[in-house]
Amino acid sequence: MKPFSAFASLPARLLLGSAATLSLLACDPENDPNPGPAPIITNSVFVVNEGNFTRSNADISLFSKASSSVTNLALFASSNKGAPLGDVAQSMAVRDSLGYIVVNNSNKVEVVSLAKFKSKATISNLKMPRYFASASSDKGYVTETVTYSGANGQVSVIDLKTNKVTKTIEVGSQPEQLAVVGSRLYVTNNGGNTVTVINTSTDQVEGTIPVGDGPNSVVGDRNGRVWVLSSGKVVYNPNPTLVTKGSLSMIIPGQLTATTRETASNQSSPGNLTINGSRDQLYYTYLGGVYTVSITEATLPTTPLIRQGTFRGLGVDPQDGTIYGSRAPFTAAGKVIRYRPTGAPIDSFAVGIGPNGFVFY
Repeated sequence: MKPFSAFASLPARLLLGSAATLSLLACDPENDPNPGPAPIITNSVFVVNEGNFTRSNADISLFSKASSSVTNLALFASSNKGAPLGDVAQSMAVRDSLGYIVVNNSNKVEVVSLAKFKSKATISNLKMPRYFASASSDKGYVTETVTYSGANGQVSVIDLKTNKVTKTIEVGSQPEQLAVVGSRLYVTNNGGNTVTVINTSTDQVEGTIPVGDGPNSVVGDRNGRVWVLSSGKVVYNPNPTLVTKGSLSMIIPGQLTATTRETASNQSSPGNLTINGSRDQLYYTYLGGVYTVSITEATLPTTPLIRQGTFRGLGVDPQDGTIYGSRAPFTAAGKVIRYRPTGAPIDSFAVGIGPNGFVFY
């Protein structure tokens, strides 16, 4: 079975991703000539901690589901002789036995072996990267903002055998999450109101699909359909004001159109779209709570499943449906709260600074 990610594409949710326990290699010979038995990380949750902007104190916290406790607050640093992960860990995804951590302000993707979480490679010289998705064991994609001037962003194509960029593809403004569904890559263009569709066999753009303003997250369901959550349009004058409603769009693969439903209010921006393990129930944050809707329902819910304030990150364990929400004050350690699928709270625990997402492994 492949692991699942709350921040990545489907294959990396595989996301993460995107999105299940995987057997790993028991040694890491490249980093240790006499490694002995490797500590294999399973039945765990990786918590992505952004850290403080420009402080290079991002890291990954490791939560053990078996013991219901954090077993390592700073997994990368402790596994790499104190080396910092970098400046602003934006997201993480998993492919096979490797983890891909996108470090936004350091303009890189750090590749780690999941057996020991040692750095295996660094994909450098990216331009404000945001999210990673993989189409196969050989090919990955990274969204890059490039600039906040309103100009188009890009997607870099990565050879996962050499960890080199082989091509860049121009997409819309400020691309965010992306998902591989079938033979296509769907890229949310948060600076506008479109999704770019790329053929993963040819790496050519097939077209763009109009959706709601500010698309930010995307998942694929069990029927092969694509769901896109949009935050609504924000204008700054000088304070940020939401001027259009958020929305949820559904795309049928092979079509360049979407069916879009708006949220009830423009007082809140919906975000953090994720999906359960059977890929038939959607979850997102909105109006200070967590909402859920079946892929078969015709209308959006008006009552939240969880009323607990705004979460910066949201994840749903694909094995048991446990819901994870993170709070990130950035002035102190972040906090993760766990809930049963019914919305009843289970427990909470402290993690690193600025937790923004989860990878279930």
